[in-house]
Amino acid sequence: MNIILCTDLLFSTKITGTAKVLAQPFVVTRTLEKLQQALHDAPAGSTLIVDLNTTAVDPVAAIALAHGGSPGTRIVAFVSHVQADLAAAARQAGADRVLARSAFVNELPELLGAPTTHN
Repeated sequence: MNIILCTDLLFSTKITGTAKVLAQPFVVTRTLEKLQQALHDAPAGSTLIVDLNTTAVDPVAAIALAHGGSPGTRIVAFVSHVQADLAAAARQAGADRVLARSAFVNELPELLGAPTTHN
């Protein structure tokens, strides 16, 4: 299961569209309450994807919530490459990976659980 915390319509659509193409299950959350419920309902081994520029909630607090309350959930965050302080705060809060937006887009299929292919 992929849990997505993103209020940016462009990126939210990119993530959910890719998940649909890959037939990967997902739920989009935009509040801490919905995030808590999604984390509670998600099976072990789920992935939380956090847009660190989300405006609906404090994304660093959301990462800390997931890190502390959902062991086994992989937390991946993305942010503009120039926001080093925000990226560091996300890592400190418990994010497993913090990617620049461009790297996030490039790695999105793998992050959503698509099998990787190596030549």
